[in-house]
Amino acid sequence: MHNFVLKAVPTPEESREIARKAVHILRQFIADEDLLHDIDLVLTEGCSNVARHAYDNDAPCNRLELTMTIVPDKHVVFEISDWGKGICSQSINFAMPAPEAVGGRGMFIMSELMDEFELIQDKGKNTIKLTRKIKEEQWLRKE
Repeated sequence: MHNFVLKAVPTPEESREIARKAVHILRQFIADEDLLHDIDLVLTEGCSNVARHAYDNDAPCNRLELTMTIVPDKHVVFEISDWGKGICSQSINFAMPAPEAVGGRGMFIMSELMDEFELIQDKGKNTIKLTRKIKEEQWLRKE
């Protein structure tokens, strides 16, 4: 098992950068470029949501944390965390919005591209936990 923790101040630029760094790490383990693209999309969306919605004001003390747990031959777990407002799981609509909608596709995309999707709130920490099972042939290295 391999664990990685990436941290940033949640701005749009840093949110994108943290997703890029995560995919760069994953390239050491996963060979499937289509899968890496899907993961990049999910992580960019999740981290961008923190930058847009978690905090009322931009401040250097705001935090975004991405934890990756890679379990070779099995799966990858991503935990995108903030210490902001949090989201109410009852208010999330995982359906695809109407074509004319300006936003609202992020949670749908994340829930569709991952095998498991969980919202966790614990002691002021808000986490979206995403698990993706990786097929045997998608692994680059096994250890």
